Amino acid sequence: MTTATGPSAPATGRRAPGFAAALRSEWSKFWALPSNRTILGVAVALTLGITLLMAVFGDTAAMAREQEDGRYSVIFFGSTLGVWVLAALAANVVASEHRNGTVALTLAATPRRGRVLAAKLVVVAVLALGCGLVVSLANFALTQAALAAAGEATVRFSDPGMLRAVLLYIPVSAFSQSLLAACAAVVLRSAPGAFGLVVLLSTLPVVGARFFGSWWSENVPRHMVGAASESVAGMAVPGTEGFLPTLSALLVIAVWTAVSVAVAAAVFSRRDA
Repeated sequence: MTTATGPSAPATGRRAPGFAAALRSEWSKFWALPSNRTILGVAVALTLGITLLMAVFGDTAAMAREQEDGRYSVIFFGSTLGVWVLAALAANVVASEHRNGTVALTLAATPRRGRVLAAKLVVVAVLALGCGLVVSLANFALTQAALAAAGEATVRFSDPGMLRAVLLYIPVSAFSQSLLAACAAVVLRSAPGAFGLVVLLSTLPVVGARFFGSWWSENVPRHMVGAASESVAGMAVPGTEGFLPTLSALLVIAVWTAVSVAVAAAVFSRRDA
């Protein structure tokens, strides 16, 4: 008589797939789904396309003035839009299996739901960080090349704080917003709903600062992941309402991420596929 090797062992007595197998499966499923490939392409095309349009058809003198007034505004104009497209992609990665019903097949192959969720979130995080870094570096190169070609002043990686901002702001923003969107999609089972919730969480506290008084404006917006990402990247000005020390900003992002993952894990482990 065959005895089971553990609570998650199939009836055949073989062990359930490990985390590496679950991760490979989620990575393969990501690239197999046409909508994921399309959204990823849109993220890159949109961010770089807008920057190219600015560089080719825009007023480089106006760009130079804007960059002088706001050191990072030109560099990150297109890249910031990419953050939201990547968040929409993260929501789609999770919600698509519920939409087409294949989540039941995934859980049949890998019964440990925590392992499945962890693999999905790792895929989302890696893609967000990688794509965020690519679009950030590409936008920096394109904007500064356009200004240099027009004889305007440019910024360089050797400028104080510039390399830190380019390497961290968009990747950290994409990472945090994408994980929030993925976790929201676990709970809502809807990519548009999850994306909309993350957008509201990012914008309403900032908009509310105009109406809810000084305590709100001094304490709430800076503890949102968007403002925390700016502080991690060294872009927030000390003494302003959006500023946090670097370690505090990292803690804010860690807490938002941990709470979101915990809620998603609790819902995913208890709800029917």
